[in-house]
Amino acid sequence: MNSQSLDSIARFCIDQHDAFDANAWLRRGAADGKMVGVVAKYLSMSSWFGNETSLGRIATEIHPDTASITKFNREMRAISLEMVTFSETVRCGIAAKKGLSVDPDNAPAGGECASAPS
Repeated sequence: MNSQSLDSIARFCIDQHDAFDANAWLRRGAADGKMVGVVAKYLSMSSWFGNETSLGRIATEIHPDTASITKFNREMRAISLEMVTFSETVRCGIAAKKGLSVDPDNAPAGGECASAPS
């Protein structure tokens, strides 16, 4: 996944964190089903994003292969989603949007949010 694609999906996720809209995910999935399905599945397995059940259903609806963890892992590799980088980008963006500083225990290497999309 190139940095432009990462920033675009990260910004979408950051916006969705506070204003979750399942239909927005489905609309975005119509344009880029594999990436959105994989990201929705990843976030559905997180403990920090919220809306886990809805995201799991959305992931399966957009990209049915995400229902199988083996196929999900294969799809994640196919789109070159680096979970650590993606997670840091989204978490830092959420914190920045809320005007919060990042807890040093959860900060990216180096202790700052250099990866948050602008």
